[in-house]
Amino acid sequence: MIADTPETRELSPADALEAALDWWREAGVEDDYRDEATSWLAEPEEEQAVASPKPRKLPEEPKQTPLERAFEGTAETAQIGGAPGSFPDTLEKFREWWMAEASLSQAGVQNRLPPRGVAGAKLMVIVPEPMDGDTDALLSGAPGRFLEAVTGSMGLQPHELYLASALPAPVSLPDWAAIARQGMSEVTRHHIAVAAPHRVLVFGRALAPLFDISPDMAREPAVVKAGENTLPLMLAPQLAELARSAPRRRNFWNRWLEWTA
Repeated sequence: MIADTPETRELSPADALEAALDWWREAGVEDDYRDEATSWLAEPEEEQAVASPKPRKLPEEPKQTPLERAFEGTAETAQIGGAPGSFPDTLEKFREWWMAEASLSQAGVQNRLPPRGVAGAKLMVIVPEPMDGDTDALLSGAPGRFLEAVTGSMGLQPHELYLASALPAPVSLPDWAAIARQGMSEVTRHHIAVAAPHRVLVFGRALAPLFDISPDMAREPAVVKAGENTLPLMLAPQLAELARSAPRRRNFWNRWLEWTA
């Protein structure tokens, strides 16, 4: 006996949706899940939506070089030491001015050290700045004792030396080219003029801009025009470099012998 096949009943879309939901409920599924996250908060109306303003980026302050920090407060066009015509005309007055003139260094006068020696010395020695251990006088620490040994081997007595520094007080990583442009070149030449030595020996080839010497010529014998005189000038490695390197000491000694021959 074959059962009568019931006639197929057409379901409306609403009935079909309800039947499908009933099927899922009987299967134990009562919630709707999606892979994508759904925002349940109402979106603002287009005309009411206001874009948040982008945060305004503050202009960055220009970074200062060590030289600019050292001479902070000095105008860009200011001349270190003032006009060359106003420089002291005697060595004694120059020493006083070296210790007090504000434009020479903003590091504070308490850190300054004066040059040592008398006018007319056989050799003027210039180092970049006062060194570690120079508490009471310029080149009074270990580098000064090494210099004394070097000059002693040259046959020079302490009273035949004039000891000076290119800067009156220490400066962190000085930019010598900028210092020279700002007027320290004129100050250095005037210092040599009032000291009136026979020769000038500079320990530190980085000081070449003070004498208008290009870096590629810093190893060659040179001259410096100081006042009415033109003096022999020699640039050498810094004292610390010579102290720790025997080859550099040997090379320096050979150059010294050639320079003084």
